Amino acid sequence: MNKPEDTANAAGHFSIKAVFQATGVSVETLRAWERRYDVVSPRRDAAGRRSYSAADVSRLRLLRAATEVGHAISKVAPLTNAELVALVEQSAGHIRPLSRSAPFVERALAAAEATDPILVEESLIAAMALLPPGEVAHHVIAPLVREIGERWHRGDISIAQEHMVTDIIKRLVVAVSRSYLQKEGAPRLVLATLSDERHELGILMCAWLAATRRLRTHYLGADCPAREIGRFASNVQATAVLISVVRPESGAATLRELTDLARELPERCEIWLGGAGVDQLATDQLPARCTVLPTAFDFEQRLDLMPHAN
Repeated sequence: MNKPEDTANAAGHFSIKAVFQATGVSVETLRAWERRYDVVSPRRDAAGRRSYSAADVSRLRLLRAATEVGHAISKVAPLTNAELVALVEQSAGHIRPLSRSAPFVERALAAAEATDPILVEESLIAAMALLPPGEVAHHVIAPLVREIGERWHRGDISIAQEHMVTDIIKRLVVAVSRSYLQKEGAPRLVLATLSDERHELGILMCAWLAATRRLRTHYLGADCPAREIGRFASNVQATAVLISVVRPESGAATLRELTDLARELPERCEIWLGGAGVDQLATDQLPARCTVLPTAFDFEQRLDLMPHAN
């Protein structure tokens, strides 16, 4: 809940869009935080538009920092600002320092250049055994894939070596995702990419992060027709469908497929959109039930806000 000392004598003057730009907390996430946890209490004008104070923005930055170092919003929302500051400072040295992740990345890169698949796999298995899943996803696998791609473009590694690393990552992530027990009555999440979209590493990572929260995940993989995704999601009574969009040049086709997907789904099922190309979509043309999750942070917060997710 919002603490009295955080709002005293603070005049609200930031729009919800400005708050998103200042804090990185998406509009959808912020509204959900307010509704479920009363993290701030914005003023509203005659038209119902929210207006946030500088104190609200400061508090939201602290809440985001706390969630980024691994704390669930449900646990940190009741804390005062002073308690949040202490928590973030304490966690920053223990949860996911970049220096702890870097050696795993460097070892895997060296193994890739040496065409040593066993060492690549051993490096990633060690990271998964020693570090939290979010840290492995964001600070080991993501930079590894990014650097592998850059080295391939420079000609430092071959396409075969790049494919070798990608295949190892896929196998390991699928295996570790299956090791989590699903919570009874947990929400069901369907994950896929649309037709002709073959970039699946990002959404595979999302399936892993959802599995760590013991959600019931259904990973359909890449290049899946929208109507088939919709029918499957309806059959399994999914709470949400996550679609990864990477290729911005396919914007018009993506919008058509999303419209087809929305028609197949029951009204209660949400459509979440993420991926590197999602910001290229014309958001005013998206089906009403679509929620854009521009960052991994927004996706993880959406997971934590799902009923029975905590």
